[in-house]
Amino acid sequence: MKYYTTLIAILLGLTGCIRSTSNDYRTENSLTELKQDSFKYAIVRYAGKLAKRASFESKFDQRYDDEYRNMASNMQLDKYYENPKDGYTYFQIRRIAPSIHERYVATGGRLKRDDQGKITDYEEIYRTWKMDKSVLEEKTVSFFDDMVKGKDLSPYYTENIGDTEHIEFPDNQTYFNKENRRWEMISSDSSAVK
Repeated sequence: MKYYTTLIAILLGLTGCIRSTSNDYRTENSLTELKQDSFKYAIVRYAGKLAKRASFESKFDQRYDDEYRNMASNMQLDKYYENPKDGYTYFQIRRIAPSIHERYVATGGRLKRDDQGKITDYEEIYRTWKMDKSVLEEKTVSFFDDMVKGKDLSPYYTENIGDTEHIEFPDNQTYFNKENRRWEMISSDSSAVK
């Protein structure tokens, strides 16, 4: 009987740890709705697609502001964490993906800002495959937690796990170019292409 009581106590303790970890990343624990909107707008020109008629060089032009505001409003900021150890703000955004059925794609990344709030460092660490919302929510708990803890995410890559219910990018052909702040393909001569 004592063995079972100890086992139950350990399992309940582990469950509490798992719950508290995922709850620590809930956006509403850190940001008001207004600040969530502001954050999404700050990253949408990187995390979203290009505005119509915009190029990578012109995407910050004021004429695209309304289109990017609309894109940001259609994103959900699922997870958010300001890490005092490394100075990064970690985030995960979700948006509806083009699909016959309702599917979503999530992007996890991190950034740093200067004293004026300007983004000085921006990197997307993973992008998921299209998934049902419930599956996406379940899977990304591990991705996000491991990302914040600086763990290797390659065990979740398609080439290693063999399915399309985990991380789509990066892979052996696609990587995130931190300097250009976008996903790029590796060409056969190992140079990045747009």
